[in-house]
Amino acid sequence: MNIKTDSRLVKKGDTFVALKGYTVDGHNYIEDAIKNGAECIVCSNNKTYQVKTINVEDTDKYLTELLIKEYSAKINKLKLVALTGTNGKTTTAYMTYELLRKLNIKCAYIGTIGFYYNDCFEKTFNTTPDILLLYTYLLKAIDNGCEIAIIEASSIGLMEGRLKGLKFDIAVFTNLTHDHLDYHKTMTKYMEAKQILFNNLKKDGISIVNTDDKYGKNFLTKKHLTYGFANCDIKCLKTDEAYTAFTYSYKNHEYSVTSHLFGKYNIYNILASIGILVSLGIDIDKINENYANLEKPAGRINMIDYKTNKIIIDYAHTPDGMKQVLTSAAHITTGKTYVVFGCPGNRDRKKRPLMGKIAQKYADYFILTDDDPHNEDERQIINDTLKGITGANYEVIIDRKKAIAKAFSLLKDNDTLLILGKGHENYIIIKDQKIPHNDLAFVQDLIKKA
Repeated sequence: MNIKTDSRLVKKGDTFVALKGYTVDGHNYIEDAIKNGAECIVCSNNKTYQVKTINVEDTDKYLTELLIKEYSAKINKLKLVALTGTNGKTTTAYMTYELLRKLNIKCAYIGTIGFYYNDCFEKTFNTTPDILLLYTYLLKAIDNGCEIAIIEASSIGLMEGRLKGLKFDIAVFTNLTHDHLDYHKTMTKYMEAKQILFNNLKKDGISIVNTDDKYGKNFLTKKHLTYGFANCDIKCLKTDEAYTAFTYSYKNHEYSVTSHLFGKYNIYNILASIGILVSLGIDIDKINENYANLEKPAGRINMIDYKTNKIIIDYAHTPDGMKQVLTSAAHITTGKTYVVFGCPGNRDRKKRPLMGKIAQKYADYFILTDDDPHNEDERQIINDTLKGITGANYEVIIDRKKAIAKAFSLLKDNDTLLILGKGHENYIIIKDQKIPHNDLAFVQDLIKKA
């Protein structure tokens, strides 16, 4: 693709579209783009440059329309699968991608933990990349022989038109719980943002919906497949105590699945994945036999055995996600449960006391710490979280490394330590700086030194 919005990536012959972002205005980098070889500039400043110049009223709109005109028909020949929901998108999408790969089906995954295709990986910075990057990834997937692309569709990505021009064979709804209300304001608006995906199914497209969720009925389309524990098409019948093995029914037959993942919420993720795969025409027996051998997505239920203890690192960053991980951990813990978590800055303040309340209810002891404060005062974030806490089974250690080290030092026989919120991320954002940090790497270092 010869369209660029980052002047540093421009090569000879490219078209540079100058976008006005929240913090950066691409018009300030037009001369750099020309020096790097841009032969066409698209701008909205009514200036003319020494190369072909196209002045438009809205460069964002121009870029979207150009991408749709030039590339959407080619991309829509892929089998496109998109998942939306507050929790479960990454695990479900990546697990589906992994299983397809085990069956030697060429496919791509685009989401929170990166862009994967065949044996390749590229880092991503948003759950749903901007439209130019998303189209670039999908074209690269096609060029590398992929037949299927699995995309995480965030509510903000849908609202901002990052998936415009794409028509989906399968749209999945996982659940809807409290998150992003700083952006959407109400749960109704949050739900409506996610419904955008289901309005963009192909003519014969299918929706796969968790109808145990109270919002699920709002995502059913003419052709649909439902999943859950209640009345549905793919129904979980019984589970083991840790929710790592279960039986389910589909089309009047019963099947068994074993997984490395634990917790009821991960059974929902697996059921959604089964729904995607059967809708893609994959043999159901091949599906079931492969779940036991799948790799976990980065930062999701990374479990480390340390002496008689378990240390779990997970991305859980919403009230419901936190509750699900903590209640699931209770099934594998005979000692005490310790938790380290924080709430990010410049984000939904209303969920902070809810997360504090959940930590107090389900943990024997927890430590409040940093989680990407951005430009917000760390003490303000902590104080918001403390509003949901009435007991004394906690302490505050703002430095995340020190907080994890303290929790690690508390472990006795058969205890579980959960470190939540960062998952796969390799940094903590403080103001405009990304401070290197990875929870898993730090814990591994603590174990080496113990």
